[in-house]
Amino acid sequence: MVPAGQGDSQPRDRSLLQGGSIDLRYLARIVRAEAFTFVTVLLIGVALAILYLHIASTRYAVRMEIISASATEQKQSGGLSALSSIAGIDLGSEGGPQFRIFLGSLRSPIAAAAIASDQDLLRAIFYREWSQSEQRWRQPPSRFRPVIHAVGNLLGWKFATWSPPGVSRVFDYLNDQLKVIPDAKGGVITLQIDSDRPEIAERILLTLNSAMNERLRQHDLEHSSIDIDYLTKRLLEVNVVEYRSALIFNLAEQEKTRMQASAPLPYASDVLGKPMVSSQPVSPKPVVAWILGIIFGGLFGLWAASAKYNRRR
Repeated sequence: MVPAGQGDSQPRDRSLLQGGSIDLRYLARIVRAEAFTFVTVLLIGVALAILYLHIASTRYAVRMEIISASATEQKQSGGLSALSSIAGIDLGSEGGPQFRIFLGSLRSPIAAAAIASDQDLLRAIFYREWSQSEQRWRQPPSRFRPVIHAVGNLLGWKFATWSPPGVSRVFDYLNDQLKVIPDAKGGVITLQIDSDRPEIAERILLTLNSAMNERLRQHDLEHSSIDIDYLTKRLLEVNVVEYRSALIFNLAEQEKTRMQASAPLPYASDVLGKPMVSSQPVSPKPVVAWILGIIFGGLFGLWAASAKYNRRR
């Protein structure tokens, strides 16, 4: 005689994993038996994805194209080096040192200081922390912050004390939001910021370009003037022909640098037109949200259906 309860071909808490793979027949049996639970959780996942699409900020890509100002000058003069640069030949030296320094400094503390010095722009970037009625910075109110901080402190998580936005906050913003996208073939660099306030992103890109151009201009103008004074004095003291030739060559280079820095033209980078806003939002992406909602809703639905199926057996 077979003892009661042992005639069932399926064990009470049978696992979905059999031999290192998923038992699809057992999975299908669970879905059929607990179809209501599975479909309900799946629809909840899709509903959460749709809710996210409604509450998430719509962000547009704001792009500005720039090129080396020295490359532009060479192109206007018909130099062969400009043609090879624009064609993509010897890209490692394209743009000259000023342009490479310019690109490297776009996310620097100096660039952040230039943005932070414009108080109107600073208030526009961190508009949630600026009280227009009180005309002062204040921490945005939040019902959940005390709970989050309490739980975080309990787990050993450290929270920085809030302070009005400044250089450090702008520095973090630039490192998180600013994208520098090179075009290896054309030599054009695209600066991009994805923002729910495209007009502010436009101002940021234009301010960055203008501020860092002027910073490099003043730096080279000051240093070249100092070097010219030193080289001129040394020429009056030196009589050795080889030494004088080296001094004259360096003096000519510094004079060229000072002339370029003094000209009322773009110094390191030249903007190719106004910043352009994408015609379609870059986030949130509905298709991606729906797919993720279906995937996670389905996985949680399978988990809930499996747990309920095993409890009822």
